[in-house]
Amino acid sequence: MENSNIENAGLSVISETVSKRITSLRFLLACLVVMFHNNKTLLFVLSQGGLSFSNPVFLGHLPQFIFQYVITVAPVPLFYIFSSYLSAKKNYPYLVMLKKKFKSLFLPLILWPFIVIVGRIVIKAALILVFPDKVSHEIPFVNEWNLRDWFCAFFGYYFPSYNCGDLCEPFILPLYFIRDLLIMDILSPVIKKIIRLSPVPFFIFLMALFFMNVRPVIVCTNALVFYSLGIYFAEYDFDFFAFADKISWKQLLVFVPVLLGIFIRFKAPGYVVLLSCVILLKISKIIAESSEKTFAAFKYLSGYSFFLYAVHGAYILMLFTSAWFKLVPQNYFTDFLEYFVIAPMVCIVGTVIGIALKKISPKIFYLLNGR
Repeated sequence: MENSNIENAGLSVISETVSKRITSLRFLLACLVVMFHNNKTLLFVLSQGGLSFSNPVFLGHLPQFIFQYVITVAPVPLFYIFSSYLSAKKNYPYLVMLKKKFKSLFLPLILWPFIVIVGRIVIKAALILVFPDKVSHEIPFVNEWNLRDWFCAFFGYYFPSYNCGDLCEPFILPLYFIRDLLIMDILSPVIKKIIRLSPVPFFIFLMALFFMNVRPVIVCTNALVFYSLGIYFAEYDFDFFAFADKISWKQLLVFVPVLLGIFIRFKAPGYVVLLSCVILLKISKIIAESSEKTFAAFKYLSGYSFFLYAVHGAYILMLFTSAWFKLVPQNYFTDFLEYFVIAPMVCIVGTVIGIALKKISPKIFYLLNGR
């Protein structure tokens, strides 16, 4: 009963408008993460002369590039902001908060890689039994792992340099977000204390890290900067949705080509990330104020946003993209189709898997979905 009272008290400090607008974005943000990771074509562009208007390969893929770096770069930063903002507003006692985070973050962080690793071993063993002469009898990858490799498969690790091997990120790459979010939650009392004592020097330091693209040792830059921003918004009652609403779409259209030009010229993505966040915050108003049926659909799908975020990295996106590039000839037109077709298909399949799993075994679904 005590925990129930604490939770209800926490929810009461968040306005209905803010709660509704965050809910309206959750599933959309997860879908945009899938699109961001569907970047094989754009990685190819970078290997063929990079970001330059003198590069014909880049110009041919300009629509994908604009969508990739104007829209899909914002979801993870916004997830950090929403998570820390809601946590700070609810203001649970520290041990209560850690208990909740153990269930919502730590368990999925462990379970998803475990399921995928075991699944790969089982599939390989089955193939050996069915096709003993056509399949290598070596169990894939894990037979050569040491203790450090196993640790990195679940948690990954960061070093100041990028030369940290194939296991720099967790085995399921998107789960770096969950790992960093968990670390930031553990450190949240320290972050709150710093923000209360000296917010301006702290954010000057954070913005320097962000715009110079300096990667901290423990967490990624996005986690440190945007998680701290969420706490700042909660501590000082800053309405970031109202701030975004004050910026008109015409003003944004002026900023887009300017900031894209800066990004292409100086390889500084930070400015575009901030612009992308504003665009999506404005879109939340359109969804939240739409018809009751439309918002109800987004609210229902928001319950599968985390599941989609995790499951798409569990080889589903890779399988779809691999099949496309093997079956469809590559040119500018088919690359365009691949970028805007494959990701939505993955989102549909991943969500359907989540809906089916919830009906078949709600307990397993909620464990994997962090609830």
